[in-house]
Amino acid sequence: MARLDLEWEALLSFVLLAASYLCLYAAIHRRTTFARYSMTVLLVASGAPLAAMLIVESRRTATDANIGLGMAFMLTWLITAVVFAASFIVWLLKKRKRA
Repeated sequence: MARLDLEWEALLSFVLLAASYLCLYAAIHRRTTFARYSMTVLLVASGAPLAAMLIVESRRTATDANIGLGMAFMLTWLITAVVFAASFIVWLLKKRKRA
């Protein structure tokens, strides 16, 4: 049961991370190809630590706690929160400029 919970938690973390970058991309003023590729590279770089730790965890035979996996989740959640906050700030500034 714990393995299934870990998979759903990882899936939700990746979905929220992707959603945060989509919100940031939607909030920026100029959507150029550079911005699109930059967001893609940042998304992959942000999700890489969690993906790597999930691969390591799936190959582990020990049943004890994996501190590195917890830190990878926390890092992913922190990045997600920062990107959501940045997209909200950019969106507010864009709305304020229009008004």
